Amino acid sequence: MFDRTRLIDLIESAERSQPVCPQCGLPVVATERGGALWLECPTLAEPRPFLRQLMKLDFEVAHTRRLLLSASEARAA
Repeated sequence: MFDRTRLIDLIESAERSQPVCPQCGLPVVATERGGALWLECPTLAEPRPFLRQLMKLDFEVAHTRRLLLSASEARAA
């Protein structure tokens, strides 16, 4: 079971272990998607035109996106 304190500890620990995205150097953030908790690069929330990706070789797969807490684990909490 996850209470608020454990969730904060989980997020802070993840951010300490990987404070920035290795692709772009921006600080990672904890986000909620579909009931799950993710640690991810903030650029993943921005629209990414395909031509821009090709020109910069800036594909989403290279940016940080790590599952911290699945939707089923969050529901059980």
